[in-house]
Amino acid sequence: SYDLLTMQKTVDKASGNDVLFEDLGNNSPSLAGLLLETICKNDKRIVKHIGAKSFGIQFILKGIYIHNGKYYFHTELANRTNVPFQIDFINFKIVDKRIAKRTVIQERPMIPLRTYKALGEIGGKTAQQNVFLLDQFTIADDKMLLIEIFEKNGGRYQTLQVENSDLIKARLITDMHLKF
Repeated sequence: SYDLLTMQKTVDKASGNDVLFEDLGNNSPSLAGLLLETICKNDKRIVKHIGAKSFGIQFILKGIYIHNGKYYFHTELANRTNVPFQIDFINFKIVDKRIAKRTVIQERPMIPLRTYKALGEIGGKTAQQNVFLLDQFTIADDKMLLIEIFEKNGGRYQTLQVENSDLIKARLITDMHLKF
């Protein structure tokens, strides 16, 4: 005798992991999640020249990785003060490097596809890491990517400036040891 319900459930479970989202392209959501987690846990700083520090808040870009046409931006936000830093929102946008007087400012917002560890509040004397997943893009030499983080009900905002030369040097994710 065959139990058709249990046979159908095992077939559904086996094929259920192959769900693909349109925004991730040909990446599976579980692989993207594992990559985000592994980048955050490795905690290596391969980009050493991009950072911002003011008002006791330090915001640094630790690494730029690329895998299957997607960028992974590894960031760290450290609060050196006793006052908690409550995050309102984070912006990714492409802007002009130089803005002359009486010219139109062109901004193109970039929306992260996935975020590992959504940032809410950084307590006093603590640091928190995060990884953002964005679609692959390149920018012209006269433009740059701005990563801005804003404080809720405050003025301690931080800005990172990423140029095309930094995006081109993104590290390829091939030899990362994923833990399934």
